[in-house]
Amino acid sequence: MRAYARTVLAMLAAAGTCASAAAVTRDETSVAGLTILTVADDDNRVEVESKIEAWLDDGKRIALAGSASLLRLLRPNGVYAWPTSNTIVLDPGSGLGIFGFDATDATQRLAVLRAWTWAERAQVSDVTRPIRSAEATRRSFDVSFDLSAASPSSVCRAFRRKLAATLFSQGLPTSDELRPFAIEVRRWCQYGNLSMHLAAAPKFTIFPFRGTDEPRLSLVTEWALLRNDDPIEPGGTSFVFWAKTIGEGGGSGFGRRSGTEGYFDADQGGLRRLLDASIHSGWGPIEYDGVASAWPVNSSFPGTEKTQLFLCDRPGGPDLFGCPQRPTLRSLYPADSIDGVVTVSRAERFIVGGNAQAGVSVDSTGKITPNMSFSLNLVQATTDTAQSEMRLVQTRTNADTTYYRTTRWTPDVPAIYQWINARGHRGSLAQATPLAATLNPQYEVVWEFPLRGNEGRRLSYNMIYEAGWNTCFNGPNCATHVQPSDRTLQAKARVGWKDRLRLTVPYD
Repeated sequence: MRAYARTVLAMLAAAGTCASAAAVTRDETSVAGLTILTVADDDNRVEVESKIEAWLDDGKRIALAGSASLLRLLRPNGVYAWPTSNTIVLDPGSGLGIFGFDATDATQRLAVLRAWTWAERAQVSDVTRPIRSAEATRRSFDVSFDLSAASPSSVCRAFRRKLAATLFSQGLPTSDELRPFAIEVRRWCQYGNLSMHLAAAPKFTIFPFRGTDEPRLSLVTEWALLRNDDPIEPGGTSFVFWAKTIGEGGGSGFGRRSGTEGYFDADQGGLRRLLDASIHSGWGPIEYDGVASAWPVNSSFPGTEKTQLFLCDRPGGPDLFGCPQRPTLRSLYPADSIDGVVTVSRAERFIVGGNAQAGVSVDSTGKITPNMSFSLNLVQATTDTAQSEMRLVQTRTNADTTYYRTTRWTPDVPAIYQWINARGHRGSLAQATPLAATLNPQYEVVWEFPLRGNEGRRLSYNMIYEAGWNTCFNGPNCATHVQPSDRTLQAKARVGWKDRLRLTVPYD
């Protein structure tokens, strides 16, 4: 009966019908080349994890569907990051891609998966080559190459491609060789999406300000986690964590609902609906996590209060188990603005060197299986940067914290008034400053933390996106939180969005 129920439920899922599953259902027909596994509360989690691990080792693409609270318990061994969503996509095409999104129903889930962009699979040779005997000497390869990647997902693709060129220079790998190669690459490079906001309305209001439905966030943030073995220092393994917003052109970033551009109110001489934006990005637990209406962010323009949000930077915070030990900020963009110009990153460069070994292992039955192991040193090289103009915007980042950074984009109000007066301008300010239309933050951050002292820790990486809705009169005098009886200034609106990635640091 259980097998029959699985078959029926799989047919219903393939037809796009929502059904209440009482057991694991496996669907391999709805999306070509993808196994969709729907999990219910009464399923054997150990069995499910075992299936996921085996399929990943075989290079199968997997989509897990179920409640977010259930899926969070199913992270297989060797997978460092795990989203908090009702759909998790695993793509072992290049390293390991780990993605999460919340589907409204089965039909919408299938629509997203059918449009998914997958990593390219490695080609496999059809020629059968004999597996070397167990007595054969292990082959050793010197590894040396540069990586230049514009996004965290592309760094894993480049990493795998260049390693494969080194190890399989004599021809395409066989399936027996490709499997241990893919498993070992997965240990060195994993990546995914931290956020997928598509014209998203605000998720919460920041106390004590008022709410507004006018701001929108259209932002995809990717991440990559790369392993680095120091060949000189014993136990010198570390991890490099790279997060970056993806998207160019109009409408990407902090935007607004149609018809709500910032403008100059000629009748009263004030600026209205002018945006200020902040991204808070860092490690560990956050204050009032889960309370969507009262986070004490305390970063309202024109104030400069320090963000009281990340607990790891509080007194005694570094001792919390959820705080990484000895994190180091390697780079952060955009740089602070100078005369309306910021430096942004176009690509990160890494230099990879070390050794790769290929050999075989023998099990108790005498079966000979190829295996591979790498010992690689990854050094962050000079970032490929460019100058970007941010008209009438001030960009600033704090430097007095260890576990997080806050970058703020605030209006240069005196300069905006100068621009208005020089032109006798009235109405929309979209042509003057992105803070009146759409601000693309072009944000990226690179951290590094050691394996030693962090083994087995469960860490969270949080990004909070914050938008303020400003009314400004008399130069830089912009509304903060005012009493309703104050008719000169409207009460300031301040809203936000939050993303979180959960990481489990391996023991070796």
